[in-house]
Amino acid sequence: DGVVFNYEESGKLIVDKVANDWADRASFRIEMVTEVEKPQYTKEMMEKVKDKIGIFSTSYSTSAAGRKKNVKAGASFINGNVVYPGETFSVHDVVTPFTYERGYAMAGSYLNGETVESMGGGICQVSTTLYNAVLKAELEIVERHEHSMTVGYVQLSADAAIAGTYKDLKFKNNLDTPIYIEGIANGSSLTFTIWGEETRPSNRTITFVNEVLSSTPPTEEEEKDPTLEEGVRKVISKGHTGYKTKLWKIVKVDGVQQERTKVNKSTYQ
Repeated sequence: DGVVFNYEESGKLIVDKVANDWADRASFRIEMVTEVEKPQYTKEMMEKVKDKIGIFSTSYSTSAAGRKKNVKAGASFINGNVVYPGETFSVHDVVTPFTYERGYAMAGSYLNGETVESMGGGICQVSTTLYNAVLKAELEIVERHEHSMTVGYVQLSADAAIAGTYKDLKFKNNLDTPIYIEGIANGSSLTFTIWGEETRPSNRTITFVNEVLSSTPPTEEEEKDPTLEEGVRKVISKGHTGYKTKLWKIVKVDGVQQERTKVNKSTYQ
């Protein structure tokens, strides 16, 4: 329990005492006006956080050493966070800054349609994996952005990019009890588990399916290279197929579809 001190009412008592009843200075004593404030979160509430309400894994076993370091570092900063009812969690705020001191390294990331080396490259796999766990927990997505180009570790429209301060993954705990985020990166797979109180019926299931609206194959562009022999061509980048997609949330009860809701619409260059 906490104690709230009422400054205004206590101040009035002091003024009244000084003005009207201050004959004996040695016995000057006033009981201040306070009230007991009950804790917003209790031990009983926290004891309800014992169910896996959302879990998702991705593989990064084939990643380069620098990218593996970044995935591990990002997961470690998210691991152990508690999000209370009504609070919003920002991945960007938790995983940044990207520095050597915080365990990050240089690795590949997307920039203006190309793959370049950047500090913290690969952190988007961390935010993407968490995004899917949050979707399964059915928490409220506040902000989410697709990558500029497709990624290979999740289905289309299931990714969540982190870039500067203009692309972030934010979600709100819309439940009545806190959630606890567990993140484990073991060198080959990354898993996020959202712990909370499971109140959904056991005969209700949710799945997420993408729908491809259109696709655009990459175009070929040739650049002259005086360092190559005459007639020799070298592939610098195979390019990416562009897509416009939607992600649907499908709710079934006893195997019968009850809802089909659009989660997001994504465009990939």
